Amino acid sequence: MPWSNALVHADFKAAKQPGKALPVLENKHCLRYGLKHPGGVLREVDKYGVDFRNVFGQTPLMIASRLGNAELAAALLDRDADTGLVDGNGLNAFQIALDRACADERFARAKLPAIFERLAPASLDVQIDGRLVKLDRRLMEYLMLCIAMVLFYQRLGENWASARRMLSAMDFADVLQHFPESVVPARRKQRAYISSILSKNEVSREGPHNRKLFLRMRHGQYLSNPQLALRVEGDWRRIYELLSLERLAGALQDPVHWAGQVFDMNKHRQAAIDGLRNLLKVLSGGGGLPPELF
Repeated sequence: MPWSNALVHADFKAAKQPGKALPVLENKHCLRYGLKHPGGVLREVDKYGVDFRNVFGQTPLMIASRLGNAELAAALLDRDADTGLVDGNGLNAFQIALDRACADERFARAKLPAIFERLAPASLDVQIDGRLVKLDRRLMEYLMLCIAMVLFYQRLGENWASARRMLSAMDFADVLQHFPESVVPARRKQRAYISSILSKNEVSREGPHNRKLFLRMRHGQYLSNPQLALRVEGDWRRIYELLSLERLAGALQDPVHWAGQVFDMNKHRQAAIDGLRNLLKVLSGGGGLPPELF
C-alpha cells in the first residue's frame, strides 16, 4: 500500500514489520470481535447502531467477517446488519473475508466456509453495456469477479511493478488452491478451467453466456472490465471508481548496494504503478489501450 510504503520511508518502525504491527492493531481495536461470547460487541451495537463504523471505517459485520467469527456475524445479521456496505477499499463484508482467505490458508480452510454461507450475497448486480446482469453465487463468474477485486490489491500492483503483468489464471489458481471443497469444488480450481472462464467472459468475445466481465490485455492477462459497474449502497459505481486506485501498490524493495553504489528500484516501480493508475482511469473513461503499453 502507498501509505505503508510512505511510513517505511519516514522510518516508522511499525510499518517495517507489518506482520507484527497488524496483530497489535487487531488486538487493540478488534479483540472483543474475536471472543466466543459477543456480549461486548452487541452492547456497542445497541448503543451506536448495528452499522456504526470504527476509526478505520469498518462496521461490526466487516470486522466479524475479517476475523472469521461466523457466530457474531449471525448475531449481527439478526439485528439487520447491512451486508452491502463497503469499506475504504470498496469491499463488502463477504469480500473482506475473501481478502483474508486469499492470503491466509488457515483462515480459508477453517473460517471461510461458515462466513461464505452467511455473508455471500445470493447474487451480484452488474451493469455492462447498459444491461443488467445478475451473477448467481453458484456461478464461478461470481466468485472470480469478487476475487479479482481482492487481487487488485494483493497482486495487480506487484505484478505490474515487477514484470509488467496483469492478472492471469495462475493468480486465481494460486489463491483458490487452499479454498475448501464446500466453497470451490476441486475441478473449478484447475488452471485450465479458470482460463476457460476468463476467456468465455472477455469483453471482445460474443456468445450467449458471455457476461463481459474481463478485459484481455494480452494473451492470458486480464483486468476486470473497466466499464463494468456494480450496484453498491444503492448506486451504480464503475469498478475502478469503487476500488481505490490510490491504494494500488507493489511491495517496497530494499536498495541494492553493489560496487560502491546504491541502486533503488522503488522510484521506477512507483512510476510503473502511477502509469497503471492512469491507464485504469483512461479505460474507465472509455479510452483505448495505448500501443506501447507492454
